[in-house]
Amino acid sequence: MINIITTTIKDTCKLQMKQSLSRPTYRFCLIFQPIVYSIITYMMFKRSGQDNFVSFVVLGTGILTLWSCICFSSAGDIQRERFMGTLQVIYATPTNFKIIMFGKILGNTILSLVPFGISFVVVKLIFNGDIYIEVPSAFIISAILTILSFVSISLLFSAIFTLSRSSRILMNCLEYPIFILCGVLFPIDILPKWTMLFSYMLSPTWAVRILRMSLEGIHNRTLFCEYLIILILITIAYLIASYFLYNLIDKKTRINGTLGVS
Repeated sequence: MINIITTTIKDTCKLQMKQSLSRPTYRFCLIFQPIVYSIITYMMFKRSGQDNFVSFVVLGTGILTLWSCICFSSAGDIQRERFMGTLQVIYATPTNFKIIMFGKILGNTILSLVPFGISFVVVKLIFNGDIYIEVPSAFIISAILTILSFVSISLLFSAIFTLSRSSRILMNCLEYPIFILCGVLFPIDILPKWTMLFSYMLSPTWAVRILRMSLEGIHNRTLFCEYLIILILITIAYLIASYFLYNLIDKKTRINGTLGVS
């Protein structure tokens, strides 16, 4: 059983990577967008007075592009499969639908890490910028948790989009609000107070905080651990919510039989 699940995830992951790379929009998000974002964010941060601002440029660009790829691929795959008429076929296969979606999201997430490298090359070649990571061990842990968190939020949104007919509209509306609410390029403290509730409910907010602390140096270990625990709890909450939503999809599909149109 475990071998079947592992093989399914591995094959779905590889197929999804090939399919994603064949789409011009995804290639734009993956390759061209991080180049543009790197140049823009470098120009924004160069007079910030921070010694390690190049690291924030690479980090901010990487997360911005990672989220864009999730919006237009991981979360949008349901709509694409529905449009092609293959969603029902995938759903009816003997393998659990959740496992197939996990493989697709994992493939997209792996590809979406490429922009971090592109951004680093751009700032190095064009601006001769250097990156410093003050606490490498904390940065590695933070990066792993961030990736897991983005996988979990992708699962959640893919389940929501499966239940909705307006998935394309939702997909287009999600990109920029997350950039703003999660404080990827500027602190959320400057936002109106009422928006902070939404910021705190989004795992990228906490992921950005622990990654930045790892780059700058951890001056308050207690605070760092608090942010780390909050990120883990929110990630678990997303996974639990995804589980129940996929069960709801299964129930609605068996009752209504309209997975391909709703």
